[in-house]
Amino acid sequence: MKAFYAPVALLTLGFGLASTTAMPLSAAPAGYFQEYRDFDHIRDLIDRTQSDLRAAADLEHGGDKERERYRNAQRSLSTFDRHLTKGHFDKGELDKCIDDVKNILDHNTLQASSRDALHQDVEGLRMARERHDH
Repeated sequence: MKAFYAPVALLTLGFGLASTTAMPLSAAPAGYFQEYRDFDHIRDLIDRTQSDLRAAADLEHGGDKERERYRNAQRSLSTFDRHLTKGHFDKGELDKCIDDVKNILDHNTLQASSRDALHQDVEGLRMARERHDH
């Protein structure tokens, strides 16, 4: 009978250890996971904005200043996205992204379709900032 109790005790101990280490994962606040789902939406928006910037840059025949504006916007979007992948929403960097894309809208010569797409991207970035503030 003694030989029977030892495996049962080990099994019980193992189950107890497994349940106490797994319990915190199941009890993690839903807000933690919700935040990363929100980041996925923002990351999709950043990806779309970068694609729209590349498309607009391909259609433009501007000079060095115009190309530099595109590089600045791409760089700030990439930096903001890198922070998101680490779980950090950097509002200041998002504001820089918005300003950089707005700078292109204000100063570069764009086709109507590119202007509309970038304007929609700026509005989406602003809405993402407002959503995160609340």
